[in-house]
Amino acid sequence: MTRFHPHAAGIILMLLSLSLINTSDALAKWTIQDLPIFQIMVFQACGLVVMALLVSRQPNPLRLIRTADPGWQIARSACQFAMGFTFYSGLRVLQFADLIAILFIGPLVITAMAHVFLNERVGWHRWAACAIGLVGGLVIVRPGSGLMGWGAIWPVLAVVLWSIYVVITRKISVRNSTANMMLWSSLVTLGVLAAMSPWYWQSPVGWQWAALLVIALLSSSSNGLVIRAYTLAPASLLAPFIYTEIIGATFYGWVFWREFPDTWTWSGAIIIILAGLYVARREALARRDAS
Repeated sequence: MTRFHPHAAGIILMLLSLSLINTSDALAKWTIQDLPIFQIMVFQACGLVVMALLVSRQPNPLRLIRTADPGWQIARSACQFAMGFTFYSGLRVLQFADLIAILFIGPLVITAMAHVFLNERVGWHRWAACAIGLVGGLVIVRPGSGLMGWGAIWPVLAVVLWSIYVVITRKISVRNSTANMMLWSSLVTLGVLAAMSPWYWQSPVGWQWAALLVIALLSSSSNGLVIRAYTLAPASLLAPFIYTEIIGATFYGWVFWREFPDTWTWSGAIIIILAGLYVARREALARRDAS
């Protein structure tokens, strides 16, 4: 039987992860109109704990939580918490596809961070692609136009936090299992939101319970898949495939909210995508020359 190359397997897992999180985010955008953001986040964190225990087949979380990198794990978990809050804050005030398009600068930020913190080789071609991608991001946001307003700062902050999260994941994944990292991802969120629950908790009604449970299932499954993807392939290789998320975001935005990205958003997204694909092409050539 033909086996997938680890890099190909990583790409497949990344694409599957994105399809799950796209669906989860669309459902979350619908749900946060009636429930607090923190309530969705705490369900997601609980989903991560359950999924981690299922993946590891370890019923005792105290055994699963053992790690050689407690400092990095806490930092990564804090990024997960802050990233969730900034993302959902943006999701509440921006069109779905517009928000996802802004997040497209993430792969280019990851490429730069992978060079600085992981010593992944990044030549001037990729630095130029990162600069061009930033231009694309500015085209989407259009600072000073007033069209997106201050709401655009939320996805920008989410991008920075996500990039840090990915770099830390890549750094410590060789010493920690997927289940271990899933469990750690939830700890800061659970700790902070459990303490804050008297100030935000609302009792869900029937359909809200269903929505929260589905969001938890989809997002936790996606998290596990993306962790595994980054253990199989370099961060800079997987980064461009995040662009496929615009397909689902546009579809859900149109079907559920009759939203459709304007010309500026599409133009900026295309600029970023082309820059990212150029980075991917350079990766392929570098691997071919090295073999």
